[in-house]
Amino acid sequence: MIAASKAADPAPDVLDYTLEAGDALAWERVSPAYRKRDRLALAASLFAGLGLLKMLSGQLEDVPGLHSLPAALILMALPVLMVVLFQYRDRRQRATARAGGETRLEVWPDRMIEHRADRRDPLVLGGRSLRALRETRDHVFLTFGREDVVVVPARAFATPAAKADFVTHWRAKIG
Repeated sequence: MIAASKAADPAPDVLDYTLEAGDALAWERVSPAYRKRDRLALAASLFAGLGLLKMLSGQLEDVPGLHSLPAALILMALPVLMVVLFQYRDRRQRATARAGGETRLEVWPDRMIEHRADRRDPLVLGGRSLRALRETRDHVFLTFGREDVVVVPARAFATPAAKADFVTHWRAKIG
């Protein structure tokens, strides 16, 4: 019975593409969770700069040619600058780790199967577990559950119409 139902399934659409670090980095830019975390870190670093300024306020002296206001601004900006640099480094490391190289995405009417070179077993993602779909000019991001994200670059589609059909089909599955 199961073999008969599997034989009745239409052949899947197959998308072959190379998932590069830039594609994974694009997800970091649009992900609400990453963006919220980054904003909170920047706000915390601003408060750390204010605390540093408060702690060192009695130590700042007016040096000829350098007033205490520029020194105060540098002290306030230093933690913010450090956080921005750490965020940039961490974002690049995560994107490099997420980039899986050669990727084959089998698109069935009710599920996707992602085969990646860096993963031994394929990742099977059902249409019912689709939580969000985000589309940009260069990518389609499908979020399944909390952590599973399928990044499909626009170059994986044969035409812009094929990308639009893909987005329409999977957007209808969200619910």
